[in-house]
Amino acid sequence: MPIATPQEKSKSRLPWLVGGTLLLALACGATYLMATDKLDVEQLFQEPPAPPVVMSTQPLFHPLDKFVVSLGGDDVQHYMMLELALVSKDPRMPRQSTELSPVIRNALLKYFSTRKYEQVRTEIRDMASLQAALKKQLMETVDSYGYELSVDEVLLTKVVIQ
Repeated sequence: MPIATPQEKSKSRLPWLVGGTLLLALACGATYLMATDKLDVEQLFQEPPAPPVVMSTQPLFHPLDKFVVSLGGDDVQHYMMLELALVSKDPRMPRQSTELSPVIRNALLKYFSTRKYEQVRTEIRDMASLQAALKKQLMETVDSYGYELSVDEVLLTKVVIQ
């Protein structure tokens, strides 16, 4: 068995010595950065913030499913069929409104459940006010469930009352 010369022994220790020195330097550097608050360890494990949403230059229209609601009358029960579209420049709105469809339908039901036939016929004559009231009801209902929905307008696209 050959005996290693002192020169060969020092060569075999050299990688260990260099590695140990580098590890010690890294540990000292990290300790300094953490002690001086220049290195936020918690930030290293957090997800990066989502990129900002790029709004569309043109309004996006998302039609909703038909909605039928009963309206009380003097002696007769009336029915109203509505078709609506949501308008927004936020590209996330169509997906959000699809996911929140039950909440949107609930908002419409809440609004019209207290209305009588004649009252609704009067409201329809001022379409802008009715659309603004529906938007307000929609946003309040969505917010009450802890969700966010970016809607600029609610458009009534079809109304049939019998």
